[in-house]
Amino acid sequence: MLTPDPFPLDECQERLLSVTCEYLDRLLEDIEKVLDGPPEGSAFPRTFPDIPEDRRLLIRQAIPPIRNRLVQVLDDLGVRRDHKAIPASRAIRANLAMIDITLEELKRNEWGSPGSPAADGEEMKKIIDGLREMISALGTRVDAAMDSDGPIPGGKT
Repeated sequence: MLTPDPFPLDECQERLLSVTCEYLDRLLEDIEKVLDGPPEGSAFPRTFPDIPEDRRLLIRQAIPPIRNRLVQVLDDLGVRRDHKAIPASRAIRANLAMIDITLEELKRNEWGSPGSPAADGEEMKKIIDGLREMISALGTRVDAAMDSDGPIPGGKT
């Protein structure tokens, strides 16, 4: 624990410390997700389970004390940690926008080998357009979910 009269931090230092602790927490969250294994049905699992269950438990048990220490440091220094949160809907929309941009960039590539029919490239562009439509529909669901009065398009009633 720090001294009862902690050293003063300026606004930039507080923001840096807060953002860094938040980043560390997200990395810890990522470790927890890795320990849980890939989500069921994941098309592209990032990891494969090579840590025995009892060892995963030991690793998992080491995470809460680290989080507690991060919180304690911020509290001891009087640094707020609640003003950084963003709405889940905004985070989802940002990810959907990045997916759409990535697909648009993918669409701009030349598809097919040299001398292959132009139809090959057009087919790939149709596939990408179909994916973009699916992403757009997911965005519509997010928007509808934020409107508590209306039904979610394509959702179960």
